[in-house]
Amino acid sequence: MQLLEMRLDNIVFRLGMAPTIPAARQLVNHGHICVNNKRVSIPSYQCQTGDTIIVRANAKSKQLVEGYLSFPGLANIPSHLELDKSNLTGKVNGVIEREWVALQLNELLVVEYYSRKG
Repeated sequence: MQLLEMRLDNIVFRLGMAPTIPAARQLVNHGHICVNNKRVSIPSYQCQTGDTIIVRANAKSKQLVEGYLSFPGLANIPSHLELDKSNLTGKVNGVIEREWVALQLNELLVVEYYSRKG
């Protein structure tokens, strides 16, 4: 579960930069997001502790994310993330704790599903 939560598209969603995970995937796919000042267009990119998530400096990217941040979908940001709304940047401070994953599911079924994919 921690690996899935540390994906770039999920972190963009958890920061509130997108209203849904599919919208966050699209932001990443279209090149609106940079990690450590490098453009990343792979939604499954695994973020690490200390990574800085930045919205690209062009006007379209900033306008999209500012619009999403003005109507936040999630009430609060998880403790392992930090958001600076004025600069449109986020920071990964650590690995997410299991209790922050607000899903009631059987993790063994998730592991079984992904083990068949490989």
